[in-house]
Amino acid sequence: MEVPKDQIATLLENGLYNSAQMLGCFLVSSPAANAESSPHLKTESLVLLGDSFYREREYRRAIHTYKQASQYYKMIPKQNMSSARSSLTSNRSSSPNSCKISVINENEVKFKIASCHCFLNENKAALVEMEGIPSKARNLPMNLLLGKLYRISRHSRAAVAI
Repeated sequence: MEVPKDQIATLLENGLYNSAQMLGCFLVSSPAANAESSPHLKTESLVLLGDSFYREREYRRAIHTYKQASQYYKMIPKQNMSSARSSLTSNRSSSPNSCKISVINENEVKFKIASCHCFLNENKAALVEMEGIPSKARNLPMNLLLGKLYRISRHSRAAVAI
């Protein structure tokens, strides 16, 4: 099921957001992208679907989809830890690709959620999301949004400190 995920990314790059939404909805509801069997694929598909909602300015749907993706992302390390332990006890020659590392950055997802809240003028919710990102993990757009939110909420010292 890697091919549809790549096709969604290509559709997003080409600006075909409605088509990406249709394919994303199919991929998320597909039994092959079941959360128990492949949580990485489900998480990545949800983030891509959220991106298509975001670019179509459907911010509420994007927030909901991104939050679902972050919930599935939180399930991944638990399953990897248990599978890694069982593979170590069963045989020593496990393949290095058995624990697939996801390309999803949880801080980027939080930033996208905060951006959606910001577009909906829900500045307090956006500020809560942005403050959940560690300061060392923030990049320039994240710091700019956080500074803007601090300025809007009248936290002038916090805005200057960033």
